[in-house]
Amino acid sequence: MQKETHQHYQEAINRALEFIETNTSRSISLEEIATYAFLSKYHFHRVFKSLIGNTTKDYLTRLRLEKAALMLKSSDRSINQIAYDCGYSSPETFMRAFKSFFSVTPSVFREGTRQEIAQKEIVYQETSFETLHVKPPTIVESPDLHLAYLRQFGSYDQMDQSFRQLFSWASEHLALKQQPEIMGIVHDNPDLTEEENLRFDACIVVPQAIQASGAIGYKKIKGGKFSVFRYKGAFETFYPVYDYIYNVCLFEYQWELRDEPVLEWYYSSPPFYNSHQLVTDFYLPIT
Repeated sequence: MQKETHQHYQEAINRALEFIETNTSRSISLEEIATYAFLSKYHFHRVFKSLIGNTTKDYLTRLRLEKAALMLKSSDRSINQIAYDCGYSSPETFMRAFKSFFSVTPSVFREGTRQEIAQKEIVYQETSFETLHVKPPTIVESPDLHLAYLRQFGSYDQMDQSFRQLFSWASEHLALKQQPEIMGIVHDNPDLTEEENLRFDACIVVPQAIQASGAIGYKKIKGGKFSVFRYKGAFETFYPVYDYIYNVCLFEYQWELRDEPVLEWYYSSPPFYNSHQLVTDFYLPIT
């Protein structure tokens, strides 16, 4: 595949991923996705499978069901409502798909998460923000953000490499007068998503919309209300912080999550691994 063609396809797939990921709550067709990606249906199907490793149907199904699993754990919505919120035409169709994917019914899954939360509350009885090196949460209203980003799939230990590639592109294509603001977009919960499917966007904040360039995409993040946790510690120890937030704080503060990913703001420059002085703000989207 020629370099120019490969870059063109990467840009098309970035558009397709954005369209899929923002439309998990409704029925969308292959034709719609291909049209948004500016490719013919035939070429799009082939290119998507080649670059992502899944068909669009399998990719969309996984996102919907993992979204449903998170909603079953973090909300009191009925199973029927969650089915419709995740793009299923009927609760029966949703329940069959959920059981096929997770090997249990939605109701059994929900009961299991409630037991897990109760156990975590016991485990974390002696834990505090101070022992985790986290400041108590503050509520902020964030403005819209323009981002240049690089999508990676797989282990989070690739993020330093992703940021190096993003910075290399930025040094050639952006007029950077100072160190840019950097952040990450965390799309998945590693307790639900297999490591090879974890989605992470390495991002640079830009002042306005930019032209996509090969693997480097552009996206606008909608502003809104966030609960912000500031953490000082190594990237390798993020998991216990997230575990505490999602299994204790979320219920203690009675927040309802928006259907949007978590944002991580980094106040240190890469490399992030083995850096115990890393300061990070976790932005949890809430209603």
